[in-house]
Amino acid sequence: MIETLKTKRGPLGAALTLFLCCLAPLALAPDASAQTKVAGPPVQVIPAPKSVAASGEEFPLGRGARVVLADAKSEDDRFAAQDFVDDLQETAGVSLKVGGGGKRQILVGLLSDKRVSAAVEKAGVAVPADLNEEGYVLSVSASTVVVAGRSTAGTFYGLQTLKQLVRGEGEAAYVQGVRVADWPSVRWRGLSDDISRGPVPTLEYLKRQIRTEAMFKMNMHSLYMEHVFGSESHPLVAPEGGAVTPAEIRELVAYARRFHVELVPQQQTFGHLHKALKFEKYNGLAEVPYGDVLSPQAEGTYELVADWYKELNELFPSQFFHIGADETFELGRGQSAEQVKARGIGPVYFDHLKRVREMLLPYKRRLMFWGDIALNHPDLLPSVPRDMIAMNWDYSAKQSYEARIGLFKKAGLEQFVCPGVQSWNQIFPNTDTASVNIPNFIRDGQRAGVLGVMNTEWDDDGESLFENTWYGVVLGAAASWQAAPLDLALFERDFDWAFFRHEGDALTKATRTLGAVNTKLGVNNSDQLFWRDPFTDNFQETIARKLEDKFRQLRLDVEEVQETLIRERPKVRRNAQTLDAMRLSARRFDHLGRRAQVVEQLSRDYWDAYLNLGDRRRVGRLRPYAGTIYNTLREMSEELTELREAYRARWLAENRPYWLASVLARYDLAVSRWLTRSKQLEEALRVYDQTSVLPAPAEFGLGPRPPQED
Repeated sequence: MIETLKTKRGPLGAALTLFLCCLAPLALAPDASAQTKVAGPPVQVIPAPKSVAASGEEFPLGRGARVVLADAKSEDDRFAAQDFVDDLQETAGVSLKVGGGGKRQILVGLLSDKRVSAAVEKAGVAVPADLNEEGYVLSVSASTVVVAGRSTAGTFYGLQTLKQLVRGEGEAAYVQGVRVADWPSVRWRGLSDDISRGPVPTLEYLKRQIRTEAMFKMNMHSLYMEHVFGSESHPLVAPEGGAVTPAEIRELVAYARRFHVELVPQQQTFGHLHKALKFEKYNGLAEVPYGDVLSPQAEGTYELVADWYKELNELFPSQFFHIGADETFELGRGQSAEQVKARGIGPVYFDHLKRVREMLLPYKRRLMFWGDIALNHPDLLPSVPRDMIAMNWDYSAKQSYEARIGLFKKAGLEQFVCPGVQSWNQIFPNTDTASVNIPNFIRDGQRAGVLGVMNTEWDDDGESLFENTWYGVVLGAAASWQAAPLDLALFERDFDWAFFRHEGDALTKATRTLGAVNTKLGVNNSDQLFWRDPFTDNFQETIARKLEDKFRQLRLDVEEVQETLIRERPKVRRNAQTLDAMRLSARRFDHLGRRAQVVEQLSRDYWDAYLNLGDRRRVGRLRPYAGTIYNTLREMSEELTELREAYRARWLAENRPYWLASVLARYDLAVSRWLTRSKQLEEALRVYDQTSVLPAPAEFGLGPRPPQED
């Protein structure tokens, strides 16, 4: 809805109000309202509010403004107010106090409070009848800001919106004049974060994740755990330096609660447990020796699960347990082979789920399970207990997910839709896929009335940096809160401001450029490509030669991204560390392209020299690849060494040192390849000076003879 209030700024203000009223459409579809303009910049809030109207006024944040709590005893409201004040100091250089009086107030409280309800009524804000418990209303005039929630969660979310309405800095800072009524479209809006396949975040970084997700109105965070839970009953399993301890969990649970985030334990109970089953002590529980899947035929399987969840129950007050149970590929190949042969793999799988559920019934939690295996047996879905929640994941880019959602709905099971940020196995997340998968899957989930959304982040190859995933995480938050369908163009118009507090859309464009590399190169796994040995026939033929023109354009694109990030970073007032991770990704892409170019040109030059051994001028073209001063091969190793150190810094900005050495070893191996080739070529040229003979190109891994140029 669009409304325009009477201005208090005299004739000029009245004229401006009339102008705005003429510009504004008479009605807006839900979530398109972020297009509304007040005097000055557009309203750029993520998630976009259900309704927003221009008030024709601004609230100056200079001297005399104060944050006032309607209920001074409310710890939740005090925390939310202080969180707003801290953000204001960081992003606008304005210092406000919480408490006291004054003529210009930011009044914060519950709609049930008489003082707050009177202020809302005076501001002329209509409270929608369907405003739910997490909903809020917000009004900004020249003298007063009112932030009123149905609950303290709603008040908190109203203040998150208020953060994004602040414009200007210092004495010139102000709050854009609007009236907002807003509430979520989906009850649970979460993220599943893989902390088990390499990167294990520090406690401080886990807190950063939670408070950043909460800023965009997410209310659930799930720790995906295979072997990293620091269990006291099974201390052998968690790795030294990589265990998430009970003390850390207690602290994190308390921290998340203040941000209205439900912290959900996600401890695997079926597959993905090789890091435990590799121990001789637990090998007897494996479906196949030292495998990945717990065997339902081993009684010790259920003793292990019972021990883990007894401890998790004491640590996590969440109303949910996530028991995993996805990708049980080894089931039926070992201990349960006879059972599977006699009954089928579906009944054996579902019997395990039911037994785990029965074990955990005393804890009075709702159990979540990944839905991929269940979807292979749709005829058995009705046998799943109705209190279990299917976590319906699909990471492909589709125009419709209705059929997949419909299978669980038809079976009478509540479900979460679970798209993905597409970060796994990538130098930078594949935003081309994520920008389709996330909003479309959530759109179809909303229409089907799903219980929640759990966006996903995985670390399959053990080296992904979470800091690069924020575009996909925030996109999931917006699509979950807003009424479907999400307008991607508006989201991207607003992302720079909402996430970075940066004007324009240069950083969003940089994000999309990095996220489009897979599409442009026609590859699925940029990390795997980065680590491939360039001195092989396959690399020469299928990568260096085939993608030569694409690598040239790739380098131009990512170098432009680097320039943008360098130029714009001083202007960023929020989440600047994300740009540092993005710049590292751009540098890695640039090196990948340069590596292909160098090895392709070396192949051409070497083959030319090899076929013309009597022409010392042509052989002399190899000198720059192995010289003492200008040495292209050594230069490649130097670039990798620089990237290694930059990666190490970015890793430690997020994660514990655990697992880092295994990733750095990949850099060391790549450096060694280039140095080895440099030495080999240097020696070959020394021998040539004496014999006029060069080794065959195959000895250097330079591929078959390049095609002749026209």
